[in-house]
Amino acid sequence: MTWNPRSLDNEWPYDVLATDFRLDPATTALLIVDMQVGQMTIAADSPLATGYPHILRDWISRMDETVLPNTLLLIDFFRAQNLKIVYTRNGNVTTTHDEMTARLKPVAPPVDSSSYHASPAYQIDARLAPRPRDLVVDKLTSGAFTASFLDHALRNMGVRSLVITGVLTDACVFGTARAAAELGYNSLICEDACATLTQRAHDEALLMHARIFGRVERTEDVVAELGDSADGSSS
Repeated sequence: MTWNPRSLDNEWPYDVLATDFRLDPATTALLIVDMQVGQMTIAADSPLATGYPHILRDWISRMDETVLPNTLLLIDFFRAQNLKIVYTRNGNVTTTHDEMTARLKPVAPPVDSSSYHASPAYQIDARLAPRPRDLVVDKLTSGAFTASFLDHALRNMGVRSLVITGVLTDACVFGTARAAAELGYNSLICEDACATLTQRAHDEALLMHARIFGRVERTEDVVAELGDSADGSSS
């Protein structure tokens, strides 16, 4: 089933203002945002889980049944087609968090911080592990383009379009997708390969993107479009 923004906002003039483009496999990269061990899990004893048990339940369900399988499907497709894959990791470089902005800096940094770059929780989930040929970008901010070498690297790689997945939809994913559009990339968020804490937050972030900045599609449609384009270019 194709993702339809009009089902969530039927008054917006998508035909006038939405950004439209077609993915070209030769210049498209898969950008997997912050699918790290610590980012993909919510500790059962955390304030979030104990205060909002329904969020924990829904998060586990969406990650296990939707986000992880679809991300793996995209990775398998991009690898089979010899297309580019890029990963980001988010967290602090030092144990003090001194290099982080005030918004991202905890009041009292824990001794064993899951966001510390040397910790196991900082690493990309093993099920999605990058290959040596894949680009991995470490960042201190929500948006992956802010104060990182991502834009420089993508341009050197000849990338013009991004299929963006990961967590959180309304934070790092949307922040990265919007910045990509501002920088001139064709920016597509894969709806069923990303997640956040509530359905409303998920939908609102996707609508923000779909109204003006780029496209939102589901995994099967992304794969079909890239597959059709690849078949057409080889004929």
